[in-house]
Amino acid sequence: MAIVSYRPHYTVEDYLGWEGDWELWDGIPVAMSPAPNFFHQTIGSRLVAALVNQLGQSNCPASCQAAYESDWHVDATTVVRPDVLITCEAPEGNWLTKRPEFIAEILSPSTREKDLVAKRELYAANGVPYYLILDPENRSALMLSLDDEGTYREQSPEEAFEIHPGCELRLQVAPLFA
Repeated sequence: MAIVSYRPHYTVEDYLGWEGDWELWDGIPVAMSPAPNFFHQTIGSRLVAALVNQLGQSNCPASCQAAYESDWHVDATTVVRPDVLITCEAPEGNWLTKRPEFIAEILSPSTREKDLVAKRELYAANGVPYYLILDPENRSALMLSLDDEGTYREQSPEEAFEIHPGCELRLQVAPLFA
């Protein structure tokens, strides 16, 4: 007699009742890594500060905001918590339900594969226009921009990128790793 394995399938509603730090991937709970190390958090803080500064000095609408570790409810069975994001849509309650305009992930040994492969695929499939991957170990950055076919293409991380009509930003990577 064959034994059928049961694989639980959860929703965002289930997720909201959990304690601890979790992401939800297509109904499967994924435990978040322990708190990032100090350098990781410093890079994230510097990036948010740089983005907030540029958003305030540009022609960006006031609705465009940068945030650190905010939940994005992608759909009824998927919730992710990018390291840094920019949204030009107001959150619904305590989280985002509309796709961010920009997401940055800071690699760590425990998240490297997920950030480079799974999240890249998820963000592209959900139309995130810009995905920045910061590698503290190599002090490098990879900026990806979504093309018309829904595929990420590399661009210079210091090349300007438009997150909203008339709202153009430009990053300086070296100070993030200083």
